[in-house]
Amino acid sequence: MSTPTSDPSPTAAPTAKPDALIIGLGNLLLSDEGVGIHSLRRLEQHYGFTPEVELVDGGTTGLDLLELFRQHDYILLLDALFAPEGAPGDIQILRNDAILTALSKKLSMHHLGISDVLALAQLLDYRPREIVLLGVIPEHLELGTELSPAVAQRMPDILANIQAILGDWQIAMHLRESSSETPSPTGAALFVSAGG
Repeated sequence: MSTPTSDPSPTAAPTAKPDALIIGLGNLLLSDEGVGIHSLRRLEQHYGFTPEVELVDGGTTGLDLLELFRQHDYILLLDALFAPEGAPGDIQILRNDAILTALSKKLSMHHLGISDVLALAQLLDYRPREIVLLGVIPEHLELGTELSPAVAQRMPDILANIQAILGDWQIAMHLRESSSETPSPTGAALFVSAGG
């Protein structure tokens, strides 16, 4: 009599790939206020991601971004951040509810919009698994399209922190073999897929 074979262990359901969004915020015409956009452009031009990550130039928009908070599991905001206890170029990483507290000390008008987006996302139960703000303390906010030396020299550290945050989300970030040199326009919440 043949011995019944035991059923093989059930195949685990495939794990969904992390669904992440990176939003660059700020105003490129006000020097360090544009650090979030400068960082996003560096990602667009020189890096790929596995699995794919969506990059959005949020410019100075606010409520237009609300729908994105419903669509993604993980959201990384890149922006200038007012923090009187820090020095220009310092990088601060804030997560979830701590972001609203930090943005209550508004650096610019677009922070009002982002605070509204975060509050409405909670009210509407749009709940990404995690929202992270990578904030850089500005040195200059005068008219100008270049970052101050204090902030510009921290760009490698900004990129390293972005890579670490994505790593926590099981997303790999790598240099492209060839980089696109055409940055996306700013201010219109454009969607750019960065393939791995």
